[in-house]
Amino acid sequence: MKLIFSVLLLTSLAFPAFAQSESAIFNHTTGSLAKWQRENPIEKVHLHLDKSYYAAGDDIWFKAYVIAGSKHELSGVSSVLNVELIDYNGLVKQYIKLPLVSGLTWGDFKLPDTLSAGNYRIVAYTNWMRNAGSAYFFDRTIYIGNAIMQDQSTKAGNLKSVNHGKRQTLNKNPGPGKVNIQFFPESGSLVYGIESRIAFKAVGADGSGKDITGLVVDDQNHEVSRFSSRHLGMGAFTLQPVSGKTYKAFITYADGSKNSVDLPVPLISGYVLHVDNTDPLYIEIKIEAGPGLGRENDNGGINLIAQSNGEIYYAARSKSMRSFFTTTIPKSKFPSGIVQFTLFSLAGEPLNERLVFVQNPDELNLSIAASGNIFARQGKTKVGIEVKNEQGKPVFGNFSVSVIDETKVPVDETAESTIISNLLLTSDIKGYVEKPNYYFTSINERTREDLDVLMLTQGYRRFQWKQILNNTYPPIVYEPENSLAITGRLKTLGDKPLPNGKVSLLSSSQGFFMLDTVSDSQGYFAFKNLQFKDSVKFVVQSRTNKNKTNVKIEMDTIAQMPVVSYKSLASQKMDNDTVASAYLTNSKKIYDEQIKYGIGNHPIALREVKIKEKKILPNSSNLNGPGNADQVLLAKDINTGCATIANCLGVKLTGVFFQYDMYGVGHPATYRHGIPVSIKVKVDGFTVDAETLNSLPPEIVESVEVLRSGAFTSIYGGEGYNGLILINTKKGSFIGGRLTSNIVSFIPKGYYKAREFYSPQYDDPKVNKQIAGLRTTIYWNPNIATDKNGKASFEYFNADDKGTYRVVMEGIDEKGHPGRQVYRYKVE
Repeated sequence: MKLIFSVLLLTSLAFPAFAQSESAIFNHTTGSLAKWQRENPIEKVHLHLDKSYYAAGDDIWFKAYVIAGSKHELSGVSSVLNVELIDYNGLVKQYIKLPLVSGLTWGDFKLPDTLSAGNYRIVAYTNWMRNAGSAYFFDRTIYIGNAIMQDQSTKAGNLKSVNHGKRQTLNKNPGPGKVNIQFFPESGSLVYGIESRIAFKAVGADGSGKDITGLVVDDQNHEVSRFSSRHLGMGAFTLQPVSGKTYKAFITYADGSKNSVDLPVPLISGYVLHVDNTDPLYIEIKIEAGPGLGRENDNGGINLIAQSNGEIYYAARSKSMRSFFTTTIPKSKFPSGIVQFTLFSLAGEPLNERLVFVQNPDELNLSIAASGNIFARQGKTKVGIEVKNEQGKPVFGNFSVSVIDETKVPVDETAESTIISNLLLTSDIKGYVEKPNYYFTSINERTREDLDVLMLTQGYRRFQWKQILNNTYPPIVYEPENSLAITGRLKTLGDKPLPNGKVSLLSSSQGFFMLDTVSDSQGYFAFKNLQFKDSVKFVVQSRTNKNKTNVKIEMDTIAQMPVVSYKSLASQKMDNDTVASAYLTNSKKIYDEQIKYGIGNHPIALREVKIKEKKILPNSSNLNGPGNADQVLLAKDINTGCATIANCLGVKLTGVFFQYDMYGVGHPATYRHGIPVSIKVKVDGFTVDAETLNSLPPEIVESVEVLRSGAFTSIYGGEGYNGLILINTKKGSFIGGRLTSNIVSFIPKGYYKAREFYSPQYDDPKVNKQIAGLRTTIYWNPNIATDKNGKASFEYFNADDKGTYRVVMEGIDEKGHPGRQVYRYKVE
């Protein structure tokens, strides 16, 4: 017998319809989610990068798309985006803020020559997204090689300590001790007497899926099922548990080793929510009740709700209980992306959950065409684009385009993070998704089945139902940023809050201006609705309400958001050793040509050249003598648009990195015998702590001397055991080891001014064709808008080498439909 349901199909949230429901609890469930969705609009970020991997000395170019809500429309919630480059130790190497205009912005990172080779992450988020936690930030792992440092170390005879662009990899077929295996019964639990689908996932220590085979036996050692992974260590099989029995899986790994794992113990009574998502147009739902449930004389019932990004699209309520229920739902009722089906008791308790991925044919149709398929080296290429929606009508949208020399930068398309795979899939689930674009490059029955298995093994945790229903979900801590602000607190010299203090904010960096405010009863003050570029210097002055100067100013700094553990992400690398060698060799050629012609910002350790002490380092406090150090930086090398001196030095110093605490304070450190150890810092001869170092404005620094070798540190005794950083300020900037308490020079994090991609014009005689011809990113344009006919065009010059060029276009229209297209052509 079938379970009778009263069903509501919704194309959008229609809360009044639920008020007519016979069940107050049903009404409360749907209404609570609607309330949460209104108060917590979901923002997502996607970054389109110009390529998949890089080398030290490269530029990383990116376009940001920030969307909000279940329809993925460009966000109007936030106006500021944070983007970070994080190394393999979890240390932030570069950090920029970008202004968002209608959910769009773009920027770049300049990778210094001194950057160590290895895995790095690009993380992007808005302040509002911090409420959901870092698991939902844009977080992409890239590999950065370094042929420059390799070459310099080779010349110095230090081959054994150099990363040559190849990374150590784990055993590709690890045994049981190195593989984590989990089993996931469909909808959450096995129930005695009901046949269920069980998905599994085998993950190696490097985060990637591992192939396995196996069989399932009961507690009498009778075989009941066999299984094998079908894609990236994932697969599924069926099992109908017999009452009173338990089950175990015996697993065989690719290297022949074996292991056993107990399967979850079945429930004596419960429900199983089956979903068949293999049909391109429909979702088949079947709900089965276990022993003791679903009897004809049972007057109870259940509710079924399906939501996507907090918006309800399907709701059904039972009126009487039978043994099972089946229904078919058109996929057109849902938006593309993850849909969460949840089964509730009539008392409102969540019973079962099942994730389903809907792939509707509603992506933008992007056409890219060039005047021919074969083009000349250094020749001009003209490209036209046309964008239409699923009805074939022209679309107005905003797009970004990258052109790379694929011969030098081969790409595994299945491993790419695209605007479609990110906004529809990976941005909504916790955990690492290996090769996310596999499910979208060529959609077919096989990829749909593999994607459904992925849904069985990944968790959607934007919210917890119990918190929603009890109205106990976490409060809003981080408000949307619509502009920049400078805030702080006034205290007495005795460290007590100073109310009603006078505070002035001054700056002459962008034309002189001055603002005044007064501290509140707890001493806090704020200057809001500001717009300023990064590296703008402000002066904050304060006095008591009686015009006295015995005031201490404490400026607020935003603590950097803790991000998920680096180890939870699978290792990234260049495709193979040949590719790595070719790409890094080309990177070294570019570096050599730039050095040859005096182009680019390439820091050089001054100990390698002759120094006239007094002229170069007039204020040095170095006991070895000015410039006698392992590395020396001058003011022009330091003030590169950083908010703090720690940010500036973090990307400039060799062998030194900064560890950031929960308050965003950078602590300098180095490695001794493979273990991070702290380095002491002296400013004008005074030893300072990390907080003082981080409050030091980069503008007052004259030079920095780094002492690491015993020849330079021995004169400082035990104080220099791990090394020393000597900061020499301009005369009079740092007196007695502290700054003036009621006047603070402050450089808050302002908007980064994105650089413009240099596209060489070979018909210009001033162009250095040798350097231009070596580039791997041939063209980058982050801001292409289609006209009313859905068309746009652009042009650029090819590089000097033969090869296959790859054009990648991504973007979104005004209704939130994403699109992506790849086009290739030959250069002969």
